[in-house]
Amino acid sequence: MSNTLLRMVAVQGFKAGAAHAVRRCAAVLNAVDGGPSAIRATLAQYGERTEELSEDQVAALSQAAQRLRAIAAEESLDRVCDALNDILATCRPPRLTAHDGSPWHLHIDADDDADWGEWFLASSAMALAITVSDAQQPPLGVCRAPGCANVYPVSSPGRPRRYCSTTCSTRARVHAHRTRS
Repeated sequence: MSNTLLRMVAVQGFKAGAAHAVRRCAAVLNAVDGGPSAIRATLAQYGERTEELSEDQVAALSQAAQRLRAIAAEESLDRVCDALNDILATCRPPRLTAHDGSPWHLHIDADDDADWGEWFLASSAMALAITVSDAQQPPLGVCRAPGCANVYPVSSPGRPRRYCSTTCSTRARVHAHRTRS
């Protein structure tokens, strides 16, 4: 393979890893209100081993999720970047790791045994920052449908999404129509 092709494959893999982490971030933010079992199940869906996730670690993960939810609710790209920079300033320099049989990947938390809250905040902030630098828009949004506060990844190049799903979009349109009628 040529050097250019190798770089393209590496960048695509890097973006795919960031996209996966952004989806995981949104899913965990949505699972936090469901308690420890919902958080464990969500992390497991994204390939994380949660057997050792204690109640204290769930609490730390929930605190990290609160910081990230505030970023999701922010519509100003400048304020999103400021908030991400605040988090990234507390992280460690990037390092490569291949723990627990995973392929080599970047971490910016203290070590492979870092607290779950630190790991989630650092890995999510890094993925969100990669997404911002690629798309030049806030990476997460909060559903605007009445009665829904789900967080979703914003990955559309066109008009910004306002709803977490087609169900919420339809519900909001029906609600708006009934309000006008």
